[in-house]
Amino acid sequence: MDLQEDRDRLERILLGQEALVNEVRVWLDEEDSADAMVEAAVRSSTEDRLNTLNGLDRARIFDRRAIEDLCVRYRLRFLPGGLYKGELPRQAIAAVRALEARTGKVLRGYHIMAPAHRFRLCDADGDPLLFVRIGQGRYYLIHRWGADLSPLRALLYWPFRTPAHLAVTVVAVAMVLAAAIPTSCISSDPTAGWWGAHRVLMAFWTTVVVTAFTVQGWFAFFGRFSREAWNSRTFN
Repeated sequence: MDLQEDRDRLERILLGQEALVNEVRVWLDEEDSADAMVEAAVRSSTEDRLNTLNGLDRARIFDRRAIEDLCVRYRLRFLPGGLYKGELPRQAIAAVRALEARTGKVLRGYHIMAPAHRFRLCDADGDPLLFVRIGQGRYYLIHRWGADLSPLRALLYWPFRTPAHLAVTVVAVAMVLAAAIPTSCISSDPTAGWWGAHRVLMAFWTTVVVTAFTVQGWFAFFGRFSREAWNSRTFN
């Protein structure tokens, strides 16, 4: 009799564990389905749609001018999520679901800030930040991933912000090259000092050479300055 009771108790335990496993499986399937719906909403965003939300973190609210300045500084694009071709991390999806749960609203019209190569861009002649629009020219930052706002990136793309930035860079590089070239390479006079007409002519020559290479490289690889391209859907 005791053996039968032990068997019955063990059977109840096993059945209880099976029921728990089934509940967990159903819960995981529901979570995967909810995540898939959020990702589909981001991937299908093609228009700038307004979201009316309350109780937002003010530190995560940015107006359009601030977003433009960030894009220009780090040479990024700010485009609808439907154009984004990079990976959308689970943390970003979880952040969207948490915001929807907190505000009781379904978010629409997602925008992503990221480098141009992370978007499906059209050919005009082919570590991101997730936003939604909340009205009055303002956007709410839902999640940030990657390292696209690093100081090094801002320094590397400083010359490409505006024509003035590029011109200053060209002149600065030319002056450094002119100053670094030994006097013996630009003057046949063995008594010539570092400074003189020969150095001025060398500065002019290096400026012309650097400008020529810059113009050629600009039209071959860049095409537009960051101030013009920050929200463009085309490569060039």
